[in-house]
Amino acid sequence: MPNPLTNFRDNNKGSLRLARFYGRRDRIISLAWMLGLLVFASAVPLAMYDTYGSDGSLQAMVPMLENPAMVAMVGPVFEATNYTYGSLMAGMMLLMTATAVAFMNIFFVVRYTRADEEQERSEVIRSLPVGRLAPVNAALIGAFALNILVVLVNWGGLLAINLASIDSKGAFLYGAACGAVGMVFAAVAAICSQLASTSRGALAYSSAVVGVMYMLRAAGDILQSSHDWGKYLSYASPLGLSLRVEAFGADNFWPLPYLLLTAVVLVVIAYVLNARRDLGAGIIPQRPGPPHAGPLLRSNFGLALNLLRNTLIGWAYVALALGASYGSIMNYIATFVQTTPFLANALKNDYGYTVTESFASLIMVVLAGILAVVPVMVILKAWREEEEGRAELVLAAATSRRSFLGSYIAIAFASSVIMPALGAFGLWAAAAIVMTNPLSATFMFKGIMIYLPAIWLFMGLAALLVAIRPRIASAVTWVYLGVSFFLGYFGQMFTQIPKWVMHLSPFGLIPNITQAHIPWATLAIMTGVAFAMLVAAFVIYPKRDLSN
Repeated sequence: MPNPLTNFRDNNKGSLRLARFYGRRDRIISLAWMLGLLVFASAVPLAMYDTYGSDGSLQAMVPMLENPAMVAMVGPVFEATNYTYGSLMAGMMLLMTATAVAFMNIFFVVRYTRADEEQERSEVIRSLPVGRLAPVNAALIGAFALNILVVLVNWGGLLAINLASIDSKGAFLYGAACGAVGMVFAAVAAICSQLASTSRGALAYSSAVVGVMYMLRAAGDILQSSHDWGKYLSYASPLGLSLRVEAFGADNFWPLPYLLLTAVVLVVIAYVLNARRDLGAGIIPQRPGPPHAGPLLRSNFGLALNLLRNTLIGWAYVALALGASYGSIMNYIATFVQTTPFLANALKNDYGYTVTESFASLIMVVLAGILAVVPVMVILKAWREEEEGRAELVLAAATSRRSFLGSYIAIAFASSVIMPALGAFGLWAAAAIVMTNPLSATFMFKGIMIYLPAIWLFMGLAALLVAIRPRIASAVTWVYLGVSFFLGYFGQMFTQIPKWVMHLSPFGLIPNITQAHIPWATLAIMTGVAFAMLVAAFVIYPKRDLSN
């Protein structure tokens, strides 16, 4: 009879050594995540503190934050009668931070489980003296270490800014809630990596779980204002449960054990599923494709569009929903700004626009910055196909390298126009429903389209790096886009930021349409530079060797 203790040792052999190896492989990406979280945990609260200069301004925010659209977006208001900077910061930031940490864990676990199997790296690892469960163990150990860092980074970052009502206990609970949510979704990713046959499928399943949990939380948080049972819907979501720590308010510890227990149960399920499948296979088999390719798949453009179809459809819904969520609060803006001297000063203009129009123009920067992700992601997909060896199969046929890259550039260009337009439409439609005197559709579309040259610059940068130095293309482009978005958004309100720093961001080069005349010369130069980079990428790409 086999010894259970021996089997346990054999199955888990080498887990810690493999976890250290994964840590070395992931150190740059993990460092970038930690720096981003640190900046978010320290800079954004300071910006909020500068923006809302009085207790009256904070209390004036409560009706707007209790709007169902805002509740769906950031969560409920817990301390409505005694609203503090800490309550505001936690209410506006905790859900976003927890969601970002959830995706960080999903990417990490899938990268070192299903993706390694797909790339056949796991076969090399399994040929060494390691146990069957070592890859899953190592990925989860690495995720656990990352989430400990998440707790410490958020705790330390919030304490370092030394603001009133942000205390050590609340800061710890804020970070601990994010870390606990991260562990839950690390376990979710481990399960999805056993179910799916590809890393793309595992990411899709895991992301779908995040989306369902987000919507379940939103439904529960909205319903709890009229039905007491609504809060239990929110409790069923890790994201909703994390908000119940009520950091800088009631400071509840009770949600944390439930989140950690959920993570443990999900990890056990992942181990059970791992024992029931072969290496490289998924519990859910891949669906066979059609026996014959349709007309769309007979061209590079059609193949690229088919690969990106679901992603683009998902982002189209995101653009509409994001625009609509901001549009639904437009009827509160004028009253809110009147009680906030800082915003009243920041939004005043000499060109005849209303305060609401000025605020809407700021929202356009947010929409443009977020939706710039789509065309950049499309262009980087070309490098991903090349890196994983699939581009070789396409280029082995009678097709050119320029045609291959050009297909992704064409789709990226189309998405750079369509996605912002959908965001502006969602903003206009929702505002038209809630406002007595709605904003014009022309204003909305003009306000978002002015940022197209900035989006095209990021496209050009991504394409040029894919052509010249593809291995750094993703990191450089995403970091620059994140920094540029931060400068473009906050720089329009805070005059303390030097102009030369603002001009490092393409968004910082474009004033919103309510603050100045349209700078046609600047827009023309930015467009020219963007298309020059795209043309350079188109010319250089065929001259380098393929990588995989």
